[in-house]
Amino acid sequence: MKKTLILFAAAFLILACTSNEAVNAEERKVEYAEYIDDPTTISFEQSEYDFGTATDGDMVRHTFKFTNSGDKNLILIDVTGSCGCTVPESWPQHPIAPGEGGEIEVVFNSNNRVGNVRKNIRVEANTDPTLTTLTLTGKVKEKK
Repeated sequence: MKKTLILFAAAFLILACTSNEAVNAEERKVEYAEYIDDPTTISFEQSEYDFGTATDGDMVRHTFKFTNSGDKNLILIDVTGSCGCTVPESWPQHPIAPGEGGEIEVVFNSNNRVGNVRKNIRVEANTDPTLTTLTLTGKVKEKK
């Protein structure tokens, strides 16, 4: 009985920790295939954000603003954090016309991340190169 419970718990954790992000990215690649081979350019107001100092357990939020600086529609295929503590909460799911902009909202959970922090957000789009890396940096201090 105890072994069964442990196996059930392990299976639950494995399923809970996996996501369908890769599936969604593949679906978006199929849905927007016409744009993939027709790259454009993306310009961020800032590609790195230093949040300064946070206290262990704080939720650090930042919005990365960008513009489609090319002459073709921009498609964000996928936006992912470098780990489970850094999560892109929202980003445009529709084509962005040339000259138009958008925002990527990111949350960093500082719980148990005491020390210097450098977290990346990976943006995959119909750009050349296809990957752009955004960065959150700062320091997390212990709770008193």
